[in-house]
Amino acid sequence: MIRETNEWLTFERRFQQIIQLSNHTVGQNRLVYSPNWIAAQSALIRFGQQIGLTVMVDNYGNVYLDLPGKDDQVIATGSHMDTVIDGGKYDGLYGVLGGLQAINALKNRLGTPQHTLRLISFSEEEGSRFNITFSGSKYYALHQSVTALTDADGISFEQARSQAVKQLQSLPNVIAKRPAIPASFTELHIEQGPRLITSHDQIGLVSGIVGQRRWTVTVQGESNHAGTTPMNERHDALQAAVTMISSLNQHAHQLSDNLTFTVGQLNVSPNTSNVIPGTVTFTIDARHADDHVLDVFEQSINTTEHQLADSQIKVHFKRYVKDSPATFDTTLLSQNELIAQQLGLTSRVMTSGAGHDSYVVNQVSPTTMIFVPSEGGISHAPNEFTQPADLKAGIALLMASLQAQAY
Repeated sequence: MIRETNEWLTFERRFQQIIQLSNHTVGQNRLVYSPNWIAAQSALIRFGQQIGLTVMVDNYGNVYLDLPGKDDQVIATGSHMDTVIDGGKYDGLYGVLGGLQAINALKNRLGTPQHTLRLISFSEEEGSRFNITFSGSKYYALHQSVTALTDADGISFEQARSQAVKQLQSLPNVIAKRPAIPASFTELHIEQGPRLITSHDQIGLVSGIVGQRRWTVTVQGESNHAGTTPMNERHDALQAAVTMISSLNQHAHQLSDNLTFTVGQLNVSPNTSNVIPGTVTFTIDARHADDHVLDVFEQSINTTEHQLADSQIKVHFKRYVKDSPATFDTTLLSQNELIAQQLGLTSRVMTSGAGHDSYVVNQVSPTTMIFVPSEGGISHAPNEFTQPADLKAGIALLMASLQAQAY
């Protein structure tokens, strides 16, 4: 386990330094390329340099901290630095700083590894500022670039990216580089769900990630006076949207108990109390471990417009995420299961209902994930919390796993 007096206190100090950047907001706010995000990645770079790690930053702002080994093979760990709006303290950041702590402890105890150990802090995973997810890991692993996206303030992805990356790459002793793909990748993360808490297990060993799809839906009706327009002559976009959402929610329940359906964002125009809504846009997030189930649900989305009673209402669907289910490396999974037993940690094998950078890296390198419990199953919220004992257990397992792979 990690040593209480030194290693844990170091982890806590670094953790507090990052989360205090958001003290002026309700929750954590490190949207990609924002000032808080730049400050957090800069702090991480300093942490790495203080313990003698080699620092690289690529053109998307992914930060790489290397403990060079005796050969060129790389064993990597990490997570993402960005958050959702008013997010929790542990999502992403725990995997970044927990990975740094594991590498630092191995360096202090065992010295130079056989294979290089790498910590990766991916620039963006959440999709909270720009309408794209995993842009950092997709750039690193798949060499995919983002084009023609703007945020809610009209700032382009390219403008925000170039300005933020320039600041990071200009820091002392930072190498501007996108390094090669690692031989393996392990992501430490909070569960973001209630299963470990419910089963009273300390560790979740992740066998894969469900598939997910996201859409934006635009419902176009006609704005008119709320007091003078008869009910039978209205083309109310909001009422049409409510009917569609209710129908899709019912269909999701009928299709599969494990299919999740979420409408997380809804915008009404003109959004005035005495005007019939003329335009409504909303998002749909659907997830399941079986692509066929998602295919069937997508067909139902595409047919909901024809079920509306008002033929004057027009609906436009745009799918912007289509990620198939992923299966992680079974060798790494079995190895971590054995290590957990040796450390005396209770564990269970599980799939992840949330997307992670591991989903992307898994497409190019053997990948696994380690979960620790989320109190109450709460995540993406300011009251997100994991007990210190569980945080320590996750770091201990990660450290032992990296030792087995790299030394």
